[in-house]
Amino acid sequence: MARGRPRSFDRDAALDGAMRLFWTRGYQDTSISDLTEHLGIASPSLYAAFGSKSALFCEAADLYQAREGGRPGVALAAAPTARAGVAALLRENVALFTRRGGPRGCLLTRATLSCPPSDTAVVEYLDRSRRDRLTALRSRFRAAAAAGEPLPSDDHDTLAQHYDAQVQGLAVRALEGAPRAALLRTVDLTMTAWDAMTTR
Repeated sequence: MARGRPRSFDRDAALDGAMRLFWTRGYQDTSISDLTEHLGIASPSLYAAFGSKSALFCEAADLYQAREGGRPGVALAAAPTARAGVAALLRENVALFTRRGGPRGCLLTRATLSCPPSDTAVVEYLDRSRRDRLTALRSRFRAAAAAGEPLPSDDHDTLAQHYDAQVQGLAVRALEGAPRAALLRTVDLTMTAWDAMTTR
């Protein structure tokens, strides 16, 4: 049986390039022609390798979460207390969103701001990612409560929603051009509020 021609490009490198393009421009504002031009791949080869723009985005977002985008969640889980975990989560996200020489903001937040509701595969991916973030925060707060740590509220779901909203706000401010130092001052104020709520 005849064998197909080998791909003339490095799929892993193309996926990395696609991740950075989606991160820089957003999902909706990145066209197939943008991808083929940026990656140096003809559109038939791109479709053969990845299937569709939405499938390519989901795979690129998986890569983002396995690498740079996953570090804040690791920091949340590894910290010795919930307070330290939230502080680490926020500061790691600020570092991620304002990396020198890299795309600003969050790949997932940028995609959420631009993805049309009709693109169900990407909408479902982003919804699942949001649920996973909230689950991680709720689990951290429940473990802290079980260990007797003081928390700003006994409503772990609302706490998770609140601190995830803080992350999304930092991502949007980074997209607007806010400098790292200003975002870190916001984090400091957030943690001051945590302390005030846990000592009342």
